[in-house]
Amino acid sequence: MSPKLWTKSEINFITENKDNMTISKMAEHLNRSLGSVDHKIRSLSLKRNIDRNITHPKPIPLQNSELQKLSLQIAENIYDNYKLLKLNIPYIYKSSSSKREEHSILDLSDIHIGMYNEVFDSDIGKNIVTYNHNIFKKELEVLINSVLKIHDILSQSYSLKKLTINLMGDIVTNDRIFEEQVFEIEKVVGLQVWDAINYLIYLIVSLLKVYEKIDVVCVVGNHGRSLPDSYEEPVQNNFEFFVYKMLEKQFANNKRVKIVVPDSRRFIYKIYNWKHLIEHGDSLRGSSSTGIEKQIKDLSINVGGFDILHFGHFHKLKEDEISDKVIVKQNGCWIYKDNYAFKKYKYYSIPKQWFFGCNEHRPETWAYKLDLRTK
Repeated sequence: MSPKLWTKSEINFITENKDNMTISKMAEHLNRSLGSVDHKIRSLSLKRNIDRNITHPKPIPLQNSELQKLSLQIAENIYDNYKLLKLNIPYIYKSSSSKREEHSILDLSDIHIGMYNEVFDSDIGKNIVTYNHNIFKKELEVLINSVLKIHDILSQSYSLKKLTINLMGDIVTNDRIFEEQVFEIEKVVGLQVWDAINYLIYLIVSLLKVYEKIDVVCVVGNHGRSLPDSYEEPVQNNFEFFVYKMLEKQFANNKRVKIVVPDSRRFIYKIYNWKHLIEHGDSLRGSSSTGIEKQIKDLSINVGGFDILHFGHFHKLKEDEISDKVIVKQNGCWIYKDNYAFKKYKYYSIPKQWFFGCNEHRPETWAYKLDLRTK
């Protein structure tokens, strides 16, 4: 079934009300999705005059050092008011020492807790919700169960005691970093932060049942930022930094879990002797394979070399090799048919995440594309 065509009266309604109604209200009146109305406004080249007559407190100018100090003080206050759990999780999986040791790696990015996504389904002729809080919770269970099942299968051949989880940003989504974004958000970022902390704790605790040790390496994304330009503010101002520092506090006394929170947007860590570079991926400009490959080659020279590059941001899971030197693991997202990815990159996303392994001889030995779709 073809998409619903726009009538002349609908177009006139948008033209007449673009300045005095929100996109949400227009979509409700027209019985259309937010994305459909927003796209039509843009296609008609209509400029909306957003009401700017709102009084805001005048910001106090602060130097970067003062901002970092203030951010850390806020984080400490959060620590003091958060009830820490007593985590004594038994390690129930006993691997044979005679089996070859393998190290598991789980890449997590672009979860976008709090996002709401709705698209037109041409098969049924109406809009469907493809992502919200309830769908996220179901996908989280799919991910945990998938990792546990794969671990069970591979443990017949390998000793799998160690897991590294790479948290590569866009775990939460600030609801005020660009105009009209509020209509794509189901809950404000303050609530998203608490959800992220609790669900990530739940994820780690669930996987501690089969892994003796878990390292979690954390870098921030661009949707957790507090300013429109993410590179103009300290990493500590990113909402995801608070999430990560809370995880660090939560597991501080747990000898089986190590949380690594660098004060930088990218970070290199080693598994065996392999160098893994993780970042969110928004520093890579454009979307063509050739252009990104050139940037990765330049990045390798600038940071001193690495064996595997991990990043997300583009909402599309894929793997490439840069000559015989670098494996590129581009991660997917958690949103099925994400409107943002379609508008920017002209493809619909599939919720997939990388889960793979390595050993001391090879940087990648096995790999699974975890499909998080619940239907």
